[in-house]
Amino acid sequence: MGNGELFVSPDTINRIFIISLYLPIALISYRRLIPGLSQPARRLATAMLAAQVLVIVWSMEREPASNFERWLQDLTGEYNIPATLASVQLALVGCASLLTARIIKARHIYHRLYHSGVGLAFLFLALDEYHKIHERIANWVAYYAALGAVLALATIVLAIYSPRRARKWQVCFLAGLAISGAGAIGVELMPTVCDTIGFFRLNKCLLFSTIEEALEFIGVWLALVAALGQFSVSAPASSRLVQRILYPAPSLWIFLLLLISLIPALELRLFARQASVRFQSGLDLHGYTIEWSREVARVRLYASAKQGNGIRLGYSIHLVDQVKGISVARSDEWEDRRNGFWLFGPEYAPIYGQVIELEIPPQTPVNRAYWVVLSLWRKNGGDYARRAVLASDLELLSETQVLLGELVIPTEADNLPTVPLAEFDNGFILEAVDLPGRVPAGETLSVNFAWRSKAESREDHVQFLHLGHEETGAWFVYDQPPLGPRLPARLWYSGLADSETWQVALPADLAPGRYRAFTGIYRARDGERLAASNAGGAPFVDARVPLGRLIVER
Repeated sequence: MGNGELFVSPDTINRIFIISLYLPIALISYRRLIPGLSQPARRLATAMLAAQVLVIVWSMEREPASNFERWLQDLTGEYNIPATLASVQLALVGCASLLTARIIKARHIYHRLYHSGVGLAFLFLALDEYHKIHERIANWVAYYAALGAVLALATIVLAIYSPRRARKWQVCFLAGLAISGAGAIGVELMPTVCDTIGFFRLNKCLLFSTIEEALEFIGVWLALVAALGQFSVSAPASSRLVQRILYPAPSLWIFLLLLISLIPALELRLFARQASVRFQSGLDLHGYTIEWSREVARVRLYASAKQGNGIRLGYSIHLVDQVKGISVARSDEWEDRRNGFWLFGPEYAPIYGQVIELEIPPQTPVNRAYWVVLSLWRKNGGDYARRAVLASDLELLSETQVLLGELVIPTEADNLPTVPLAEFDNGFILEAVDLPGRVPAGETLSVNFAWRSKAESREDHVQFLHLGHEETGAWFVYDQPPLGPRLPARLWYSGLADSETWQVALPADLAPGRYRAFTGIYRARDGERLAASNAGGAPFVDARVPLGRLIVER
C-alpha cells in the first residue's frame, strides 16, 4: 500500500482468474456431466483435467533453473510440454468424434456427417496447435472465427433434432467452443495493461497470454467432455474394447507428432540440394531448394540446431546483382522450428524446414544474373548481428554470406518469325549483327549482337570476334560472353531474346586495310567451338559465322 493505492502483481491476477475459471467449471462438470460418461471416458476426462492443472501450476509456480527449463514449461511457448498437451487434448476431441461417427446408430445421415466434420476439424486444430499452421494463413482470425461459427451452428441444429436428455452434450460443446474461442481469438486482441486495472495498480505489465492459454485449455476440455459424452452414449456398454479404444490415443498422437517432425529430414534426402554449412551460433544448414517466378523466389532451408541455440535467431535472403554487387530484394524471417520435435532435451537437434519467400520488385531488371544469398543473424538488444560462417562446402560471398544459387528473371517471348543469321547446335540463335563499315585504328569498335535461345543452357560459353586482314592474313581476336557478364550463358533460358553492344578497343598499331569479320561460340570448359549453320541449314566452315567486311583506317 502506498499513497492510498493497492499494488498487485499480474501473477496474482492470473492466479485469481484461473482459480475462478477452473473451480466452478470443474464443480458443475463433475456434478452434471461427468457422471453421464462411461468409466473409461470418465477416467480419460479426469486425467486430461488433472494434466492441464498440473502443467499450469508447474508453469506459473516453479522457477526454472535454465533457459531450456524456462522454454519447456512456458505456458505460452511453442513445441514444449504445454503445447504438446494442448495438441493432445484437441486430438482426443477429434478421435472421440470420429469414433462416434463410426459407431453411432443414427436415424439420419446428418448425425454421422456432423461427428465426422467435428472430428476432422479438431484433428486439424490439433496439428495447428503444435505446428502453428495458422501463422501461414493470411487473415487466419477471420477463417477460424468462421470455422467456430459453422461448428456452433451445426451443433445447434443437432441439438434441435436430438432427444432432450442428449442436449446437455451439445450445450457443453457450445460452451467449450465459446470459452476456447474467447481465449484463442478474443484475448488475442486485448491490449497489454501496464498501469491500473480497476482499483489496483500493477507493479508490472499484465500480459493476457496466460489467461488466453487457460481459457483455451478449459474450453477444449469441455468440448472433450461433450465428445466423450456422445461417445459413451453411442458405444455399447458391453464392449470393453470400444469403450477403452481411446486410452492409447494420447500416446499415438504424440508419436504422430514425432513422425511429422521427421518429414523435413525425408524431404532433405529426396528433394533438396545437399549442403554442409556451420554458422557461428551452432546452427547447421544441411540442404535447400529454390523455386522462383517473375514475382517471387521461394527458398526452403533444411537446418538443425540445439534447442537453446535457436533463441532470437533469424535468416536473411538477398537477391544480389552479380555485376553491380547490390541487393535488389531481401526478406528477413525469424527462425521457425515449426516442424521440429524438441521434447528430447536441450542437446537434441532435429532437422526442421524453414520457408522464406522473397518478393521480387516489378522494376527489377530482367535478363540479369542474380545470386541468391543467405545470411544468419541474432538479435542482441536492439542490434541484429550477422553470424560468421565457420565452415562451408558452398561458395561464400563474404564471411557471413553463403551463395545458395543464381537465377535470372526472364522476359516475355514475342515468338516473332525471323530469318536468323546463324543457328548453333545448342539452340542459341544469332539473329542479327550491326557492324560498322569503317573504324580508325586505336578507337573503339561498337558491334551489336542480337541473340535468341530456343533451349535452356547449363554451361558457360564464350563468343569470339575475329578480324582477318585480307592482304596480310593477320588476325585480330577478341573474346567475351555473348551478353557480357550481366547474363552468363549458363543462365540462358528457352525464349530468351536480348542483345548486347560490344565495345572493342582496337590497338593503335592495328594495320589499316580491309578485314573480314567472323564470330562464333565455344564452350568455356574445354574451348571447343559449337557448330553453326545458316538459315538454310548449311554449316559454316570452322564454325565461324561471316559478318561482312570492315575497313580499318589509319
